[in-house]
Parts: sequence; structure tokens; C-alpha cells
Amino acid sequence: MIEEIGKVVAVEPGFAWVETQVKTTCSSCIANDNCGTGLVAKAFTPKPEHLHISTPSPLQVGQSVKIGIPEQHLLSASMWMYLVPVMVLLASAAMLQNLTPLPELAVILLSFSATFLAYWGVSRRLKSAHYKDRYHPIFMGATSEQVMTQKHEIPVKKL
Repeated sequence: MIEEIGKVVAVEPGFAWVETQVKTTCSSCIANDNCGTGLVAKAFTPKPEHLHISTPSPLQVGQSVKIGIPEQHLLSASMWMYLVPVMVLLASAAMLQNLTPLPELAVILLSFSATFLAYWGVSRRLKSAHYKDRYHPIFMGATSEQVMTQKHEIPVKKL
């Protein structure tokens, strides 16, 4: 389970809006000052993500919660979003190059068009009702006000 700590920003009956921060590892890297990726990471401020999470018990605004997503679901979504469009790009370019007398520019444009359509189709598929619940983070627990935290740990109590 890949876990993340978030903060409740709004509450609805049976649901909560949880805000999480996008984190990069660039700040802890030794080569941060000499790396182009590190410079780009510094230039763009991280934007918070807001997630609508189903909760079994009422939460309070400002409360810290732990959410998670199973690793196999994350790997599956990554495969669909990255591997499938790349495979379509390679297959369409190879087929168009070998099976048609089109000029190279046309092969490139048609291959990119096929890749865009594959990405769009995969995106629609993963956002459909059948897959949306599978790739949506789940509520794992919340903090209580009486518990003291140490260092970078957050104690979580199952509700």
C-alpha cells in the first residue's frame, strides 16, 4: 500500500475533501544544485491536490488523515497511461513505414495522431465508473487530538 498523509479541508456526510502536497525528492538529492531537474523543481511551486475520499466516520476540518492506494493498482494505471501509448506509437510507425508508401513526415504525423488517440482512449477508460473506484485512494485512518507526534511520524488510529 502506498500511503500519504493529508489534511481535511472540507467535510460532507460520509465524505471528506483531503488536501495533499505533491512532493519531489530533489530537495534531498546531493546533486540538486547542478541538476536541470532540480532547477525546474525549484522554479515551480508544488500545487496541492484535493481528493474526495469516502470516510466511515465523521472527521473535522484540519484533521490529519492517512490515505493509500494499493501498489498493484498504481502500477496498472501507470502501465495503461505510459506503456500502451508508447507501444501504439512504435507499432503505428513501424506499420505505416513498412506497409504504405507515405513520406516520412506523414508517417510521423499519423503515428503521433494514433498515439494521441490511444492516450485519450486510455484516459477515458481509466476515468470510467468501472475503473475510477479501483484507482481512487482509500481512507486508512485519522489522528486524534490527544496523541503526541514524534519527528516525521504521524500516529494513525483506525476509526
